[in-house]
Amino acid sequence: MKARYLLPILAIAIPGTLSAAALVVTKSVSVVADQVNTLNPKALPGSTIDVALTVDNPNTLLSNNIVGQVKIVDTIPSYLQLQVTDYATAGAGPIEFNDGSLLGTGLISSGLSLNYKGLRDATDGVEFSTDGINWTYQPTSTGGYDANVRAIRVTLTGLQAPLSRFRLRYRTMLR
Repeated sequence: MKARYLLPILAIAIPGTLSAAALVVTKSVSVVADQVNTLNPKALPGSTIDVALTVDNPNTLLSNNIVGQVKIVDTIPSYLQLQVTDYATAGAGPIEFNDGSLLGTGLISSGLSLNYKGLRDATDGVEFSTDGINWTYQPTSTGGYDANVRAIRVTLTGLQAPLSRFRLRYRTMLR
């Protein structure tokens, strides 16, 4: 179930060239759990909410690959707190990178990758900000979340293949 409140639109910066069709970006939110409802969780204070960003490259020609680093910036609204502990697997970090496929078939890797070294490492592909301008903030985990993070910037490396997709997902808690 998708939540029905507004989230700010994200930004994608792509140095290099992009021709023909533009990227198709879809942002969705889903309530994963609350403290009251077990079968149909609602967006109540303290609820766990997942945010997913899916990026499709509908270009069909090899010359339409996206070249260079892809930087994705997403704003965290003040009514949400970012989970800064591992999202999925241990050591993977708070941002899950899921390499997509051609029409859900499992074919065609996006050709992109995400490098994560840890919350205290400023040399990887995940950066945090308290204002969306300065990207030097080092999150601290209070119960797994950091209420000071107001934006994330994810840098993917590689060459995004035509007709490919990837998804970034992170977890938040509603205040």
